[in-house]
Amino acid sequence: MIQRLDPHGPHAPGTAASGGSSISSPGPGPDPDAPASRAARDWLRTTYSGLVELAVPHSVAEDTHTWLFACRATPQPGYPATPMLAASVVVPKDGSTPFHPASHDPLGDIARFPEAPSPRTAEAQSRLLNARGCAVAVDSAINGAPSTPLPWSPAHEAPGWWRLLLRRYFPGAEQLRCASWDEIVAATREPGPGTRGVVWIRREIGGTEASGHLVYAHNNGGQVVLLDGMTGGLARPETGSVRGLTFARVRPAT
Repeated sequence: MIQRLDPHGPHAPGTAASGGSSISSPGPGPDPDAPASRAARDWLRTTYSGLVELAVPHSVAEDTHTWLFACRATPQPGYPATPMLAASVVVPKDGSTPFHPASHDPLGDIARFPEAPSPRTAEAQSRLLNARGCAVAVDSAINGAPSTPLPWSPAHEAPGWWRLLLRRYFPGAEQLRCASWDEIVAATREPGPGTRGVVWIRREIGGTEASGHLVYAHNNGGQVVLLDGMTGGLARPETGSVRGLTFARVRPAT
């Protein structure tokens, strides 16, 4: 069932298609004082000037080469609590610099780490995190004004980022919490051609919010397409480990 959301309030987790994760959840993970936990906390402190913290003190998943920690923005007076898109940080077991995994494919990005285990530079990784800029660029292209996606910045993860995104680029959008991709397709089709909007995918690992992504929905002459600006192609309708799907729908101009 599609549920309309209060556009001004916090966005609680939805019930959209949950499923298992392909990354191993190791239980408690390293002790909170272990080097991996300290590395994650130190990196977040440096990157966000103390405005982002670990969501839980232990890793939420690991593989042979990395630990994965969940993170969240600290509450800020006057701003709504908003889950981050880059809601996790990877700590390599070889001691190299932690990094946020790619928005569009975080587990795939982690799995590819052994292929190029050299430290990820902030500039290179930012190109894998700019889901907001890519969604806005797709919308601009659909409206006949191609643009270049803005690079990711830590400031983009601040509380209230979702509300700000909609106010700036999708004014008047209805916020719909959807339980499946079929509901998103139906909600895009129902108002007719020209309907468009952005879908916020929230993912979890072991019950903890761990990442997010944005894809674009468009009713093109009656045919609904889901586009991923980060890959430059059709979006992959994720189901496994999805915590919630929020569709900010803009009806066609009358």
